[in-house]
Amino acid sequence: MGTSQYDPVVQERRAWNAGKKVGAKRALKPREIWAIRFFLDRERRLRDRALFDLAINSKL
Repeated sequence: MGTSQYDPVVQERRAWNAGKKVGAKRALKPREIWAIRFFLDRERRLRDRALFDLAINSKL
């Protein structure tokens, strides 16, 4: 199924990722990891802290 070249909506629509960086993100720095853990502890978000630690430890 194709699109019509005469459809004005298709011609004006930009791709959702146009102009955005794509690919792998840079790794978190130890200081950023500490800041996230501190915030989660301060807000008493125990479940989020556990999931964050799990993700960091398993390198996801």
